[in-house]
Amino acid sequence: MTMAGIASPFSEHAVELIKASLPGGIDQRRLDLLPLILNEWSRTDLREHLSRDTPAASRKRFAQLTKVGKCATHLRQALEALDQRGWVWIAQEIGREDGSPLWSVTREGLSEMKERLKQQDDFLKRIEAAIPRLLEEDKQESGHPRNIRAYLVVMDLVAIFEWLTGRKATREVDRDLGKDTGPFWDFAAAVWPHVFGQGGYGLSAAMKNWKKWHSLYGEESPFIRNMAMRHPEMADI
Repeated sequence: MTMAGIASPFSEHAVELIKASLPGGIDQRRLDLLPLILNEWSRTDLREHLSRDTPAASRKRFAQLTKVGKCATHLRQALEALDQRGWVWIAQEIGREDGSPLWSVTREGLSEMKERLKQQDDFLKRIEAAIPRLLEEDKQESGHPRNIRAYLVVMDLVAIFEWLTGRKATREVDRDLGKDTGPFWDFAAAVWPHVFGQGGYGLSAAMKNWKKWHSLYGEESPFIRNMAMRHPEMADI
């Protein structure tokens, strides 16, 4: 199971359950490497995937950004509407907080204070311009499905499954029941609870996302290639 984006090692029991989910006829040498592959995955790529925002965390952050943008607009508009005397009062009060007597706020001091406030106005304008760009990026989903963590996990599982079995990983759906099925589904369903700790929750949606985005962009996981570079014994199989 995982906590706070940290993947735990796969226990012997978990590995056995995953092995049992695989189709027959797998090269025993590859099957023997499965514990190494799974635990290296949990230590490297999987750890990185789980460190990414959940969809809920992303929604919360973008809601906060929207609020910041609105507040920046309101504050800038309020400052621009302020008359000369209002500027003087603000400058005098800040001068008093700094320890200067009320009557010692000079013309130069007021001019400096107005310049500082103008700089703040420019900064607020930059915030106002940045927020819509970020929100638009969220709408476009940056070329990836919203639940990027689940998508990346499925891509890695595809690479592991295909290396182990020599079969193409595909998404299959039972026409009568309308449920996911097939060898790759069985394998992914055995790994999924260890990664997310929620049984099979979210796996079907992740498989749909993977099929859609893979057909659009052809993205593939580099995990097995990287593993082979780190472990030469894999290259001989």
